[in-house]
Amino acid sequence: MKLRLAALALGTVTGFVFAWARMTDPNTLHRMLSLHSPRIYLLMCAAVAVAFVGARLLRGRRALLTGEPIGWTSTRPTRHHVLGSVLFGIGWGISEACPGPTAAQLGAGRVLALAVAAGVLVGVKLQPALARAAEHASQKSETSVPAVQGAEVL
Repeated sequence: MKLRLAALALGTVTGFVFAWARMTDPNTLHRMLSLHSPRIYLLMCAAVAVAFVGARLLRGRRALLTGEPIGWTSTRPTRHHVLGSVLFGIGWGISEACPGPTAAQLGAGRVLALAVAAGVLVGVKLQPALARAAEHASQKSETSVPAVQGAEVL
């Protein structure tokens, strides 16, 4: 229950900040995507910098609410990551809305955010099946490559 209340509080604060920064306004996102305003890009850069430093400071410690150790392993990007990024960018450009502030947009009464929310829900439902299909395809391609005997790996 404590974790859910903390998530609700954090989500409320995040939604307020999104609305305060005008990230829920489609015109703000349109100006950003048409390269007329760097404001949102600067905001994203600041968020990435804070997250980078925060992640490095928290790694190896325990989570405050759950007590679980904080850690992760890094993986190299694959073509699936690139494809997902491209699809995300196309969806963002078409809808002029990022999934992040969608809940805040709904709270502000922006009805078109329902389309983005529906897309997010469809993506969440499809993600496990797509991940299994990608894993199956990569395993299949690994087993179909014939081994070359006597070849040295440099």
